[in-house]
Amino acid sequence: MPMDAVDSAFVLLEAASQSSSPVSMPSSTTSESTSPVELITTDKLLIFFPNFTSIDLVCKTMPKPESDSKVIFCCEAAFTGELLLEFKHSNIADPHVSSGQWYKGYTCKANTGAFMWYQGSWRFAKKPIDLHPVADKGGMAFCQHLLILDGKTQPMWERMRKNKTQYRALCEKDHRLCIIESKNVITLERFISLLEQQHVTNAIYLDMGRGWNYAWYRSDDNKVEYLHPLIQIPFTTNWLTFIR
Repeated sequence: MPMDAVDSAFVLLEAASQSSSPVSMPSSTTSESTSPVELITTDKLLIFFPNFTSIDLVCKTMPKPESDSKVIFCCEAAFTGELLLEFKHSNIADPHVSSGQWYKGYTCKANTGAFMWYQGSWRFAKKPIDLHPVADKGGMAFCQHLLILDGKTQPMWERMRKNKTQYRALCEKDHRLCIIESKNVITLERFISLLEQQHVTNAIYLDMGRGWNYAWYRSDDNKVEYLHPLIQIPFTTNWLTFIR
């Protein structure tokens, strides 16, 4: 009997989990370091390595350091479509999986890839990809603009190449997941060049839209550190969340 799309996706995910690419098993999700998040600073970049046990896509309300004690890093993930006062999953770009639940989202041509986490492993992949199997496995996933895949820089829209902002991406470096952001406002082309210099093997853009860069993490002695000033705007929708 021919396999349907979901069955086919399961086969692909299972096959990938038995190879070195594109699924990566965390070689070090925990550390002897006392810091929940290790920070490496270069002259151009901030590189954050969360020492996590799981990842989720939190939607609607951003986790707070005071009430979400298990969260060690939290930042924006997928694009938001419209500036709406009420929350709707349909306002998040493309299909996404939050706490094991699949949601359709709206179609976003700018998104070229996806990130998935399920059963202790992660995967970066190109669109189109069926995320239902990730939900069935109790995982999380979101779609965004893919920057680097398996060590190869991905095509950019020409109009995006020279766009300037303070960029942030979810990356795989040295077989570990990390969040890398630029210290200053630079072009996307320059940001990707800096990721290449760091020998990043996989990278997917992180951006909720409309300049949303506010994030927070826990450093030494569980101290909460904030990245970029918080602008009290009600149009936020989803967050990449690392959990200890």
